[in-house]
Amino acid sequence: MYHFLLLLVAAVAAADDLPPSCNKAIYCDSELLHHVQMARLYPDSKTFVDLHMRDSEEVILADFRKLLNETENPTKEQLQAFVDKHFDSTSELEEWTPSDYTENPQFLFGIHDEQLRQFGKDINAIWPDLGRKVKSQVLQSPDRFSFVPISNGFIIPGGRFTEIYYWDTYWIVEGLLISGMKETARGMIENLIQLLKTIGHVPNGSRWYYQNRSQPPLLSAMMSLYIRETKDMKFLKDNIKALEDELRYWLDTQIITFDKGERSYTLLRYFSPSKGPRPESYYEDYNSAQVFASEERKQEFYTDIKSAAESGWDFSSRWFVGNDGDNSGNLTTIHTRDIIPVDLNAIFANALQNMAYFQALVLNPFRAAHWAFLAKQWRDNIEAVLWDDTDGVWYDYDLPYKNHRKYFYPSNVAPLWMGVVSKSLIRRRSARVLNYLKKSHGLDYEGGVPSSLIRSGEQWDFPNAWPPLVSIMVNALEALGTDEGNKLAFQVAQTWVRACQKGFTANKQMFEKYDAEVPGLYGGGGEYRVQSGFGWSNGVVLEFLAKYGRKMTAHD
Repeated sequence: MYHFLLLLVAAVAAADDLPPSCNKAIYCDSELLHHVQMARLYPDSKTFVDLHMRDSEEVILADFRKLLNETENPTKEQLQAFVDKHFDSTSELEEWTPSDYTENPQFLFGIHDEQLRQFGKDINAIWPDLGRKVKSQVLQSPDRFSFVPISNGFIIPGGRFTEIYYWDTYWIVEGLLISGMKETARGMIENLIQLLKTIGHVPNGSRWYYQNRSQPPLLSAMMSLYIRETKDMKFLKDNIKALEDELRYWLDTQIITFDKGERSYTLLRYFSPSKGPRPESYYEDYNSAQVFASEERKQEFYTDIKSAAESGWDFSSRWFVGNDGDNSGNLTTIHTRDIIPVDLNAIFANALQNMAYFQALVLNPFRAAHWAFLAKQWRDNIEAVLWDDTDGVWYDYDLPYKNHRKYFYPSNVAPLWMGVVSKSLIRRRSARVLNYLKKSHGLDYEGGVPSSLIRSGEQWDFPNAWPPLVSIMVNALEALGTDEGNKLAFQVAQTWVRACQKGFTANKQMFEKYDAEVPGLYGGGGEYRVQSGFGWSNGVVLEFLAKYGRKMTAHD
């Protein structure tokens, strides 16, 4: 078979050869974890791994071995009593109001519509509700917690997500900067850099059980937003090495070289090989894997599930590969590691460009040239592998089937969003990209741009519309640089803001996702109930209000 498939087989060999999800045994690799999660002590598997320990890990594991020796198979009641004795559900966090928060930030004065101005003020007022700081005992006894200590106050996404998440933070930082909260935005970026230094990369979120997977590498893009707004060169100089370290992590662990036509290409894919189910979704993953006969195939499934979680799109038909190579099926047909994603590679090419620019800013021309060379290589490979000249758009690429996955996803236009397409190419292709989007009918919905046109029941599929994907679409349309593209970008943004305002008026809160078919209705599907809050939802609404507030209206 293809040489890259041999690499995959070697990489996801026997589970015994793989590391656990993290190096904290209780939370990631223990009989205790298995027994508690499979006994379903809590409706949400995340609940247990968010508890903190009353005793040391060694004492708890020794006591659990004693319980197993006495009972062989503890009852649900015995397990609950054990957990109640050894674990504490008190939050590791305390509420925190950012010192730079203000009720009437400057951007509000640029919104002409009175109702939208009030909506912007209401969204801005949510920031203190989502503000948290780590309690001192987490810093004093870090081994007792699944929360990875971070120094600065931060904005949580909301709901069950009481830690910071990597790619969520990009849109949260954008929203904070629009609200004039530069110190809080800098603190958010510093927290991610602290996690990077602690773990070796920016993890999926600030919990140890996310240790062996990341999320879309938007750290340098956040730094770019911050530097553009503040011109804080000292912050850039102090952290430029860490930003380089993150790029090297992706180059060391996530690249794959493969043949297309007569040439070989190197790009990134999502790939998180670690042993067993996701700790925070242990029950769900373990049960889903039971359809597979061999332990090796179960482990491959766990790797693909974790790799999809690394993408942020957990889960979507985007990662399903049916018998004919299509995007049919369900979670049991997930093959994330076999797919070269458009958005990941666009984000990474942008990160390489940013690094070249950053090094130039700090007067290091040789380092700037190094990263600029890699950025050009990445842009060229994106064009050669992911651009589809027939349809006039970029598509994910299927490695085993050696073809484009020709389905509508907002990620198809991510190269425009990330500014990794030359202006000459954009001029030649703008009409074709717009034609593709019109023919797809993906922009025709009154509740926003859906994440796909496949009704799979997964939360990153139709009819759910997700704020970051709407932001990607609007910025991609603007990047076309045409009157038609700008007009369509405004229409998509206004449709979204109106839908979110309608939902906010009805529910007095923002949600993580919405229904593209019913304006303002929250989305559904997936492994958990829809969550309110919500960090990136707030950031995207503020982005659109700040960008289009002078002409946007709440009603026609």
